[in-house]
Amino acid sequence: MPPTVLLLDDDTQFRSSVTPALEAFGLRVLNATKGSIARALLEEERPSLLIVDGLLPDTNGIVWIEELRHDGIQVPIIFVSAFYRDLTTFKHLTRDLDVIKVFHKPVAVDRFAREVAGAVSAPMSLTPAAHRRAEDPADRILFPDEPSEPGVDPERAKESYTSLLPIAADNLTGAIQRVHSDADRSSVVAEALRQAHDLHGAAQTHGFAEISEAVGRIETQLRHLQESGRLDWTSMFESIDEVRGHAAAAVGRPADTGSMAAAPPSVTPAASFFLHRPVPKDFVPTLMVLEDDPAMIAYLRSALDEVLVHLRPVSTVDEALKIAARNPPTATLVGWPLEDREALPRFIQMFRSLHGCAEVPVILLSVDDDPHTRALAAQLGVDIFLPHPIELVRLHHAIGTAVERAMTPSPKVAVLRDPDAARQIQEAGIECFLYFSFDELLREIDMQCPDAILLGSGVTGKQVPAIIRMSAWDSDFSLMCFDDSPLAGEDEISEPLSRATGWLASLHREAERMARLRRQQVRCSQTGLLARPGAVAALESGLASAQRNGHTYSLGLIQATGLDGLDHVRARRLRAHLGRLIYGRFRREDVRGRWDENTFVVGFDGASARAVVEVVRRLQEDLDAQRTRNPEELSFLHLAVGLASYPLDGDTSRSLILAAHERLETAVEREPDALVWR
Repeated sequence: MPPTVLLLDDDTQFRSSVTPALEAFGLRVLNATKGSIARALLEEERPSLLIVDGLLPDTNGIVWIEELRHDGIQVPIIFVSAFYRDLTTFKHLTRDLDVIKVFHKPVAVDRFAREVAGAVSAPMSLTPAAHRRAEDPADRILFPDEPSEPGVDPERAKESYTSLLPIAADNLTGAIQRVHSDADRSSVVAEALRQAHDLHGAAQTHGFAEISEAVGRIETQLRHLQESGRLDWTSMFESIDEVRGHAAAAVGRPADTGSMAAAPPSVTPAASFFLHRPVPKDFVPTLMVLEDDPAMIAYLRSALDEVLVHLRPVSTVDEALKIAARNPPTATLVGWPLEDREALPRFIQMFRSLHGCAEVPVILLSVDDDPHTRALAAQLGVDIFLPHPIELVRLHHAIGTAVERAMTPSPKVAVLRDPDAARQIQEAGIECFLYFSFDELLREIDMQCPDAILLGSGVTGKQVPAIIRMSAWDSDFSLMCFDDSPLAGEDEISEPLSRATGWLASLHREAERMARLRRQQVRCSQTGLLARPGAVAALESGLASAQRNGHTYSLGLIQATGLDGLDHVRARRLRAHLGRLIYGRFRREDVRGRWDENTFVVGFDGASARAVVEVVRRLQEDLDAQRTRNPEELSFLHLAVGLASYPLDGDTSRSLILAAHERLETAVEREPDALVWR
């Protein structure tokens, strides 16, 4: 009989996704949705391993495990939850309750199933550092005991979650509205149930008992709808009103939104907007909404329900910048005035500086519609002005305009030694940089990041195209010339242009194509690492989060040494190899990025520099093992590392980067694989 795994989780979507993956590894899976059911199955079936969710309808997953251990049941357990992510809980689970692995939802299903199968065959292989010998240095990685290591502050965690409550309540309201409009669609009900389940557990975790109870009733009603196809809408409306009222009270806001119980919601059919040309099948516009009025968020959800737009509401400037830094939106809609009158100028300035957001259209929704307000909005860099109250047609038109602009990026062209061509390009409205010196072009290429480089007919060196390619670190562009140029037959040339047959249109088309590709490449396609602007933004966001939550924050610069003198192709291949190694070694929540040609950057939230040392050492050991297996290819390759941490080395990302860079230089001078952290 195959090994049996008992999966205790009331999330239908999670069970349905992981069960087939576990069965594919030859495991027999038993499902339980309540702790009481799982306890009965445990006595009957004697499973080899338990998978326990953190939040259950009849108990708390951690409490359930505590009772299990108290009764002397020592079956191996894997804990999985979306909410318990703090270090104190992790220590309690792994040290005190002998949990062999902790996963945070959402999980990568294949990896999760593989680890579960490995645990069933050899449970002790996944035993955490708590079960190793005390002198094992790995213990300092998972459980750093540094004096600067912060403890978990429940009040700070609750305060941080409180600000998100109105958004969660609005999201659930919109989901219930969609259920009321089309309860026959199982996907709509499943999405509402998922949101209710998440809010139920999170509110309970952070001590919002009234909200948790009300959402619990909503969750029960939705499950009844799934089973019977019937629902008491009056009771549902009263429950959602209660959730919204408690969420507003939690942040000190009056519950001024209309009662759903008094006026059952109806989703306004939104007319689909269309672009003037075909849209890629995988292109779904993202509209980030910076608005602190829950009623406005609810209206926008209703108005855009049937339009192919992904809505991402945020209520604070910091939250908006954090989200935009990770995933630039197609357009941003800002409600004005916000609670802070200075928020809009500050937001636009910082938003435009983020990687991928310089040309994202900003739509302003303003209660004031007068010449002075419109002029001020234009000065601040607003692209589209919408007066309040919103007209549905104008809203759709504004979003359609923003999407059209996003689909038509503004390309940049660099021209070397051809003033006439540069003049024609500029007259056509295309951004153009003219360089008379080859060295000047090489210096500026990584700063200006052109989408196309046009080599004038006066450029004769056969090696020029290859040198430009090699000098532009990880930049993607089209290299072009005219058909009468001596370079027209070179392999590096993307396309020769004919002066007699509309060369300007061909140049613009190719530059626009490359601009669109560049905009999509927030991460390196080879390694998954953030590019430098994205990495800087992620570091700043991580540091700000650590400061808000009272955590330490560490930053490391990792430089590959030994690549000097290698040909371009081989060096690039080795950099990509190291990038993949770095991407896989560190945690998903860590910042992992590319700093310059041979240097990578990583950021660690909640860990001092001393605690990170062993993690970096493991990375160097990985490379050392690869050098041993493949000496001809890797014998010369080493990693020098400089580490810095907040608050010991400064309280800004700039100060941490400078401190890490200074230590990196010291490490490079010392010896191969040196690491300097203080």
